[in-house]
Amino acid sequence: MFEVEKPRRFHYEPRFYDPEKEKWEALKKKYAIEQERKEAQEGKMAGSEGKMAGDDDLQYFEQRLKDLDKEERANASKLTWRDLFRKREMPRFHYQPRFVDGIDTKATTESGKEQLPPNDDESLADKYRAARHQIKIKRRFDISDSEYMKPISGTKIILYCFIVFLLISLIIAF
Repeated sequence: MFEVEKPRRFHYEPRFYDPEKEKWEALKKKYAIEQERKEAQEGKMAGSEGKMAGDDDLQYFEQRLKDLDKEERANASKLTWRDLFRKREMPRFHYQPRFVDGIDTKATTESGKEQLPPNDDESLADKYRAARHQIKIKRRFDISDSEYMKPISGTKIILYCFIVFLLISLIIAF
C-alpha cells in the first residue's frame, strides 16, 4: 500500500523540547537537594545544642524500648528442637461487639463519662428459655475439640516413614 523503507524505523523529534533547558533544570534540582541537606544538618546542630537533658533521656528510653522489642521478636522467631514437639492449639477468638443496642461501646468507655448498665433481665430470660426445636447435629469431628483440624507434625511423618522403611527392608531381606 505505502512504501516504507526496511527495516522500519521510528524517529520522533519533540517540538517543544529544549535540551539546554533540561540541563539547567537538572542542575537546579541537584543544588536544591544539596541545599536541603545542608539546612537539615544545620537544624540538627542547632537543635542538639538547644535540647534539654530530659529530651535526651526520652530519646534514649524510646530507642531502648525499640531495641528490646526487636530482641524479643528475634528470640520469638527462633526455632528450637522443643518446637518440633510442641503441642499446637486452635486459635481462639474473643469477640467484643462494638455496638450494643445502637450505642457505640468503644466511644463511651474511652471517654469514661458513660458506662453501659448490664442488661440482666434479658440475659436471665435467654438463659432459662427452652428452645422449641432443638436440632442436634452429630458430627464426626467436634469443632470444640482442641485437637480438631490439627495437622500432623512433619517429624511424626518422617518417623513413621522411617519405621515403615525399616519394616519393608527387613521383610525383603528375609
